[in-house]
Amino acid sequence: MKGFIKLHRQIMEWEWYQDANTKSVFIHLLLNACYDECRFMGQSVERGQYMTSLSRLARDLNLSVRQVRTALSRLEKTGEIDTQATNKSTLVTICNYGSYQIDEKKVKKKSTSKRQAVDTQVTDISKKEIKQEEKNNTYLEKVLKEEIWVTQVAMQYHTKLGVIKNSLERFTNHLNITQDNKRSVRDFKTHFVNWLKYNLDETSPSIDTYKWKWKGQAMKTGSKEDYERDKAVFDKPGFDFQTFI
Repeated sequence: MKGFIKLHRQIMEWEWYQDANTKSVFIHLLLNACYDECRFMGQSVERGQYMTSLSRLARDLNLSVRQVRTALSRLEKTGEIDTQATNKSTLVTICNYGSYQIDEKKVKKKSTSKRQAVDTQVTDISKKEIKQEEKNNTYLEKVLKEEIWVTQVAMQYHTKLGVIKNSLERFTNHLNITQDNKRSVRDFKTHFVNWLKYNLDETSPSIDTYKWKWKGQAMKTGSKEDYERDKAVFDKPGFDFQTFI
């Protein structure tokens, strides 16, 4: 294995940076993903993909299979990776892989010329990253001024305007960290709404927001009416209905 990956220092603001297991799994996937098309056990693996298994990741990272599964689930929900399970392995695809990988080029020049070329390349990359961040930040400013749209999203998720605005800022940081440059305000909004499904900022929940779950069901969040409707159906023996208000 050769070459290197690049990580922006802004990754320290990434939502999973303080989660040692999730961070370890993601960086391990970045380092092991194919930097060019390759084959693994007779199967074609494209650039930015890694064919592995839960047990192998657990062994390589000294984690339990459950810890690995949890980390992969988190990364998939927040858009860092996609996974496709097969009978014997799991194909992991790094989203926006090109943002983390720099192509190595053989340049036959004197050492001084090589150094100048590298310096120029790094400078160009830095300028591109700054430009992308400026675009996403500009979209954020425009969206925050659209009070009607922000209010509609808050009503959809039964939460406060402040929560949606905080989530928009977190979402923009996520885009900048992954260097995912949105093409327009509309693209920014669409991606945000999809991202919000799994990343709603719950630090300031609204008074009327309820949380509940039952056996085999992920945590649900909604209004009192939604809560009472599900409670009437599933608050019965065998369902293990739980309320988190």
